[in-house]
Amino acid sequence: MIPHEILAQLHDIETPPPAGPWPPAPGWWLLGGLVLALLVSGTFMLWRRYQRTAPRREALAQLAAHGAPDRAGPDWYAALNRLLKQTALALYPEQNPVALSGDQWRDFLARTSDVPRDSWQQLVNASYAPASDLAPDQAHKLAEHWIRRQPW
Repeated sequence: MIPHEILAQLHDIETPPPAGPWPPAPGWWLLGGLVLALLVSGTFMLWRRYQRTAPRREALAQLAAHGAPDRAGPDWYAALNRLLKQTALALYPEQNPVALSGDQWRDFLARTSDVPRDSWQQLVNASYAPASDLAPDQAHKLAEHWIRRQPW
């Protein structure tokens, strides 16, 4: 038998204090790293898209500034064609769209859009004719449609 004085020296079992929130378990570190990697890659992708679509935003802003008057002369249509050529040059530099004119320019616009050639023919001819069958608001919408449909 154990003597009483030795038994009196024994204490109750003490449980350790509960674990604190820091440092987190390895699973939380992995989850945090994954979330951080997704945030960084998502931000990078959004930034690249923003940079890639900068010519589109600029072209649409220039088109809005160009406006669509009630009546327009050949100069207005020529400026609209110039804006489309500048935008085409930013998108298709290897095809040199600035050098195109007449039927070649019409074919290029029709090839790079889902609009028939007849509409583009009216826009191209309006730059050279004193009067056009294509109304300025229709030409403006046609140009906006072409700019928005491009692969940015």
